[in-house]
Amino acid sequence: MRQIIYKFFMGMLIVVLTGCTDRIELEDATLIVTLGLDLDEHNNLVVFEKSPIFSREVKKNTEHHDVQSSTVEQSYTNLDSVVAGSTRTGKTQLLLISKRLLQRKEILPYLDALYRDPKNSTNLRIIAIDGPVSEVVNFELKNKPRLSIYLSKLIDSSSLRHITSKVTLRKFHYMMVEPGITPFISEIKKEKEELRVLGVTLLNDKGYYRTSLNLQETELLDLLRNNQKASYSFTIPVKMLGSNKKNISILVKPQKRNITTNYQHGLPQFDIEIKVVGNITERTFQMNLEKKGNKRKLEAMIENEINKLMAALIKKLQRHQVDPIGLGLYVRAYHYNKWKAMNKPWAEIFAKSSIRFQSQVEIKNIGVIK
Repeated sequence: MRQIIYKFFMGMLIVVLTGCTDRIELEDATLIVTLGLDLDEHNNLVVFEKSPIFSREVKKNTEHHDVQSSTVEQSYTNLDSVVAGSTRTGKTQLLLISKRLLQRKEILPYLDALYRDPKNSTNLRIIAIDGPVSEVVNFELKNKPRLSIYLSKLIDSSSLRHITSKVTLRKFHYMMVEPGITPFISEIKKEKEELRVLGVTLLNDKGYYRTSLNLQETELLDLLRNNQKASYSFTIPVKMLGSNKKNISILVKPQKRNITTNYQHGLPQFDIEIKVVGNITERTFQMNLEKKGNKRKLEAMIENEINKLMAALIKKLQRHQVDPIGLGLYVRAYHYNKWKAMNKPWAEIFAKSSIRFQSQVEIKNIGVIK
């Protein structure tokens, strides 16, 4: 009986203690919380890292380094030669990629090390940088949390307001390998003494940079993608009789999105209908909206403006042969035989497709002021 109990406890100790074999003290580790990828003037890969310092003997609470290397995995070895602690990547929160790299190199091979190691976080946020990555990594924020925390919160809150999109490493991999959609990531830029969200960066199916969307275009894209995390805020110009253009701001909530697909002359045809209800938050002109006719007239003006903005956005997407909406998923779902018979990448077919958009706006609340 004693031998059985002894063997049981020894077995439990072996099982429990195996998780402590790679234990390391925080003071002896360099936790890379921000990772950056850029190209130098000779198009060689430069890897940047920023990590916190756990010591009371130093004034700064972070350190940053950059090394030139052929791959991301090789850069960890090069970083070990300049940092005091052992490099650890499991706590990485941000991956910053310069627009220069996205324009010149296929991005997915550079991310292989991040996907292949199970200790790496797949929830890190991928962000495109309009400008050198060094400007962001070396930027010392004043009266704000450290860079990894501040940028994570900035991207998350901006995503909730639909002015950018939070794209994690896992989500980016899905968009890269899914043929029915082209990838997109957040885009920011350092301007003077602040970091500013610009919108989103659109990539082709190989991960090369194609174009960027500004804040309003990003909001429209989110509406097309049926992202219902929060309401949308639009400021729309309207033209009143006998006056110059005025503006109205409206907070809208999508109620229904319907996408129908057909084929005509060998190409897909999409009809997108979106119904939204909204509340007026600002109005710079006089109009009696208690009259049903005036209210419907204003709704028609808003619908017309949204339709024009959407048409311009769709035309831009087709011109650059990118489909961040994911319309290819609908073709595969409803016209699978035609999808299998395609002999060109979906983005090229998307550029030639017929896409019609129609909005339906209903004003629910005009505010407390008549």
